[in-house]
Amino acid sequence: MLVSLDETDLEFASAVRKAIFTYDHIPQRVNPRDVSKVVRAADQAQLITALAAAQADTAVADFLLANLPTRMADNLREEVAERGIVKAADGEAAMSAVAATVRDLERDGEVQLIQPEEEETD
Repeated sequence: MLVSLDETDLEFASAVRKAIFTYDHIPQRVNPRDVSKVVRAADQAQLITALAAAQADTAVADFLLANLPTRMADNLREEVAERGIVKAADGEAAMSAVAATVRDLERDGEVQLIQPEEEETD
């Protein structure tokens, strides 16, 4: 869909790409110094569920845990281990909730998302 939008309105397509933010974008778009704010603002049950659900793709979990104080990261690791297996639907809902928390923090001026680089056009 974005490819066809590129063909009709490149500037708008670029704005849409910048506006899209999902759980998987956290490592690329959240400043490491803002991770503690995100973790504190997120519903803890949702955060634990999201981290537990993403066991196959650990990029987000690794990023979040690496940018937290050691004690906080260790506590989250323990809670994720205790959480066990997560149903796919529950995991998706939790990941969406965590992404919504980040968007809310940005809207409220608490964090500033890193904007994706403009694509080079020749």
